[in-house]
Amino acid sequence: MTWFMALATAASAGAVWWLIVPRLRVDDPDAPDFAALVSWRTMLGVLGTAGAASGVLWLVPTHHHWLWVPYLAVGVPLVAIDLLSTFLPKRLNALATALMAAGLAATAITDWRGAAAAALGAAAAFVFFYLAWRLSASLGFGDVRLALLIGAVSGLAGVGTWTTALLTGTALGAVHGIGHALWARRDAGRPRHFPFGPALWLGPLAAATLQVTAG
Repeated sequence: MTWFMALATAASAGAVWWLIVPRLRVDDPDAPDFAALVSWRTMLGVLGTAGAASGVLWLVPTHHHWLWVPYLAVGVPLVAIDLLSTFLPKRLNALATALMAAGLAATAITDWRGAAAAALGAAAAFVFFYLAWRLSASLGFGDVRLALLIGAVSGLAGVGTWTTALLTGTALGAVHGIGHALWARRDAGRPRHFPFGPALWLGPLAAATLQVTAG
């Protein structure tokens, strides 16, 4: 069953990338041509990343798949866009949020405590990153919306995993930021902004892996 879910997740990520991403529109003069991001090369990257990330499905309880599958299937294309353009399209994030909300309702049928923890985790992560966004010009609001998804999927496993996910994602983002700053200093024409979303998105995957290895 897990094999099927993993394959379905990777296939769904590919479908989102190929069919939905080219049709995205963002009301921003600096927004990229999303259709131009989609190619066979990036398609293979999305499929490979989604396939590899789906390995987490073997590390978490089966009933948690209701949230993990949309987190991976829509999340991979979402952070791939961020990686290529530093944009996190609101509509794609909304799709992930809607699918995860439906998954949360399904989870509540068999594990209402886990569902409640996921909802609280989503709210807490959103508030935390909203405050960070208000206080720091380096964080985009797309990262705040992404935090809602991160908090939900990591909150399923409890406060410890939630905390580890946020700390790990933030630490990975900081390392990426330092590396990007050093790279940008070598050429004044290079962009100073860097995508923070991919590192944050990896946080729950790292936390789930650490939970299993530590246990």
